[in-house]
Amino acid sequence: MPPNPPPDHDPTERAGSTPALTNPHTNPSTNPHTNPNTNPHTNPRTNPHTNPHTNLAARLREGTAAAHRAAERMALIRGLLRGLTEPTAYAALLRGLLAPYSAMEAALERHRADPLIAPFVLPQLWRRGALLADLAAIDPAHADAEALVERSPASAAYAARIEQLAARAPVMLVAHAYVRYLGDLAGGRILGKMIGRALHLTPSAGLAFFEFPEIPDPAAFCADYRRRLDQLPIDPPTAARLIDEANHAFRLNIALFAEIEGSALRGALRLALGRRPQPPPLQAGP
Repeated sequence: MPPNPPPDHDPTERAGSTPALTNPHTNPSTNPHTNPNTNPHTNPRTNPHTNPHTNLAARLREGTAAAHRAAERMALIRGLLRGLTEPTAYAALLRGLLAPYSAMEAALERHRADPLIAPFVLPQLWRRGALLADLAAIDPAHADAEALVERSPASAAYAARIEQLAARAPVMLVAHAYVRYLGDLAGGRILGKMIGRALHLTPSAGLAFFEFPEIPDPAAFCADYRRRLDQLPIDPPTAARLIDEANHAFRLNIALFAEIEGSALRGALRLALGRRPQPPPLQAGP
């Protein structure tokens, strides 16, 4: 009886034949025409028509998870979620958000012809009008938009960053839109209900910011938004820059929350994030 063949020997091979796993024309791992990872037409990372561009939505979520948690831990947000807030703090939050949203929505509209920006020009998300309506309802003495646009240093810095991106690197606006609008849709209604209970407000009188009447299914809308992110035709370095910019957007939000909370928590903010939110290096393009 002949000895058992060694483990790497295929007893069905004919003498002189090339084993399937070493023949580059039949081995699916080396044949560029059959291996989806090496064939540029079937590899989703290299095919420009099917490339999900490094799963940008998932990478944004994972890459900003720590910053997102830091924002949620701010005393202002914890208080709002527990229904513990005062009219002055809520009004300050609305005033603080007005300048960034005004800048972002103007910038997105300005670049609506840009193929990288066009998928994210979605007026049903715009919040400027809702913010002004809420401020008029809860703070009539300060409802003038011109008086509110640059009311606080943190709000002005946030808006200035968005305006800088609009002028020099418009694609980075997508990072700021992602942070604010998906956050508004994902958790805004819960937050609005808690604030409404605490301050006795209604959607028509003080809570318009948390309402999206043109988006009947927020979950489906968010799923579509993430698909738009995945289909964005950008290269990996630009995707990495978007993640950096999204983290900076969270830092700008945290600075705004800290400003509203007052100086008591600024020491903790400086320890966690540095004395001032530092933006990532600004590059034009792509």
